[in-house]
Amino acid sequence: MTTPSAIVSTPDIPVLEMNSVSHQKPNLENIFYIKNRSANEDLSAAISIRRKNTDRTRCDKIRSLFDTNSFQQHFQPNNTILLHGEAVEEFYMVVSGTVRCCTINAEGARQIFRFAKKGEFIGISDVDTWHFTAEAVDHVILKSIPHAQMKQALATDLELRDEMRAQVCSQLEDRERQLLAMVSAKASERLLHFLREFASSRPGRGYITLPMCRRDIADHLGLSVETVSRTFSKLKREGRIDLACSEKYKICTETSVDTVDTAARRTPCFA
Repeated sequence: MTTPSAIVSTPDIPVLEMNSVSHQKPNLENIFYIKNRSANEDLSAAISIRRKNTDRTRCDKIRSLFDTNSFQQHFQPNNTILLHGEAVEEFYMVVSGTVRCCTINAEGARQIFRFAKKGEFIGISDVDTWHFTAEAVDHVILKSIPHAQMKQALATDLELRDEMRAQVCSQLEDRERQLLAMVSAKASERLLHFLREFASSRPGRGYITLPMCRRDIADHLGLSVETVSRTFSKLKREGRIDLACSEKYKICTETSVDTVDTAARRTPCFA
């Protein structure tokens, strides 16, 4: 079965046009609105953060489809969910657990480009065959919809198509930010931002348990396992994180929402 392709278009934002209308009242519903070019912000991060927040409120149709037409599947740690090169047959939503999505080259080098977590979707960017492999990091529960049902729903529901395009666009942006971080951010910045992003997806403010191993984190951040281990120790010495054990950590640096937001704008998002 085949997952329908989604056409993603991002409107150009001419600088002169933005400056010429800067006196107008901001449209807060416009996800491409930028308040002030002279502010100490990264423009691409400001756009993507706004779009990402908007996307979270624009999945009602997709979630409703899963609630009424899907069935659940369980996967044990390290089980393969889908395999690169195989035919696309289903579309997935994560109910619980963490899924690593990765590509592997002919020499065996692996790049984990995404850890899909609860409430996120898998497979929406593929057409005929899977371009990646997905595996369960821990015990994973997925809801799945056959492609035929998704294709039928997309053919008749314009709002569903809009939500699907928004999700594809968000995933593409995440991939681009990850690539940027891998060539521009230091190891400590990459790791700390990854830990912040992962902690933000978990309830509570105590210690967070990482389901993935150091090798997984290294392959996600474009680092060696040794560098990841040294960077964990470095962040702990600097008082930026606390480690209860190798799998449990707590962020120590954020003291307010403003601090977190500033750090998110300063560091590319790639989790």
